[in-house]
Amino acid sequence: MRAFSTKIPNLAPQPHAVETTREVLSSAQSATRRNTLTPPRGPESPAAPTIVDQTSTIVAALNASVPTPQSPANSETITASRSTGPTLVATAGPSTVVAQYRFSVLGDNGAVVEDSGLVSSLTWTVPVVLTPKATYSWRVRAEYQGLLGPWSAAAAFSTPDALPAYNRPVGEWTQCGALADDFQLVACVHAAIKPTDTVSAFEVTKRVAWLRRDQGAGLLIKGSGENTIVWQGISFSAARICFANGHIYKLMTDTGVGGQNAPTYADSGFVDRSLYVPAIDPAKP
Repeated sequence: MRAFSTKIPNLAPQPHAVETTREVLSSAQSATRRNTLTPPRGPESPAAPTIVDQTSTIVAALNASVPTPQSPANSETITASRSTGPTLVATAGPSTVVAQYRFSVLGDNGAVVEDSGLVSSLTWTVPVVLTPKATYSWRVRAEYQGLLGPWSAAAAFSTPDALPAYNRPVGEWTQCGALADDFQLVACVHAAIKPTDTVSAFEVTKRVAWLRRDQGAGLLIKGSGENTIVWQGISFSAARICFANGHIYKLMTDTGVGGQNAPTYADSGFVDRSLYVPAIDPAKP
């Protein structure tokens, strides 16, 4: 009798079947994750501005609001100062950026002599006294975080003579010129200066000569001796004026330190007309 045998099938999972199952599960999980984390796509949103776009916008704004110099301008002569240069004033149109400004002062050769650095205002005072009797120009531009606007048109100005070395208080003396009487005029100027020595006495003399210049009054050259003052490269008498015909008048008595330095208008005779110098503006150094 033949023996009967039954072959039991191998139920262990086959390697390729396991791999296939893993792949299916992995794909399903990935799809689920994508569906969970990625929102549905809607209409396309506009792209955020790039750095290049922002820079172009700022530069355009700087170009559209170039400052305009206001004063000083048109080659005007500025007011003299012992401590600073002029105050530069500009204006600018509205802008979409909050810019800062740079002022530049140039000499007559075009070289920069003063630069403000960045300032927040359209007004800037030159911090130093500029060279007397010189011509300068200035310009201004807007800047924003390293981006530069164009320079404005240049504006020109001139500086006056240097202020005189005499720096003591001086009262109002120009109104004294309205006085017809010579002594009263001298006394009026004397009260404004209050002289106490040869230097201050000469300040009276300069002003009296200047106020009477329409009558030919001027200064008297005095090369040596007491009560002389060197001014404008010439040695003058500190207390006498001289007219074009050589006629001289004494304006103070007992001039000098410790003296009375009192006002007078005393006829002192005549001198050689070559000693006459026309009146010089007392504001000159």
